[in-house]
Amino acid sequence: MSSSSPISDVRTRILDEAAALFVQRGYHGISMREIAARAGVSKAALYYHFQDKEALFLGILMANLEQIEAIILRARSEEVTPQARIGRIFREIAALPPEQRAMIRLANQELPHLSAEAKERFVQLYHTRFAGAIEAILREGVASGHLRPMNARHAVWILLGMMYPFFYPGHERQLGDIEDAVDLMLAIYFEGANRRD
Repeated sequence: MSSSSPISDVRTRILDEAAALFVQRGYHGISMREIAARAGVSKAALYYHFQDKEALFLGILMANLEQIEAIILRARSEEVTPQARIGRIFREIAALPPEQRAMIRLANQELPHLSAEAKERFVQLYHTRFAGAIEAILREGVASGHLRPMNARHAVWILLGMMYPFFYPGHERQLGDIEDAVDLMLAIYFEGANRRD
């Protein structure tokens, strides 16, 4: 017996279809009418679930953030090195469907369009559940001697910068095999690009 209800199924469909539209055309590129049509619901049903476009967009970002947080928590539960934890996290993120990965980029691009309150709330959660959690793993690695002393906050943003091409669905062809590309990125990040003789 399924645990989902018709209401939760409709909400999930709205989130999925709206996410695809946001990725394709950006926050200002679509209307609630278009989202309703794409999701196959009336505007009244759409507004029943989300009071406005900002609430819908935040709902999509939060769903994506919860998924990433689950990936991080799974990796942190393993008795492995910090490097292996980071590797698992970013391999799992890279394995997400392109539209879901794109939401990480979209969050950064579209946040300026949200209200100050909504933006501040999301940024705090993003740091706690994603960037801050990665930073904590790096700090633990430094403390345990697995990683050299470093500014862990800077190291997180460098790592996310290296990951940025994976957040563009249109870059799939240039990246080639995603797993190989992530392995190369992680090898360069942790070991450098210098030849070892």
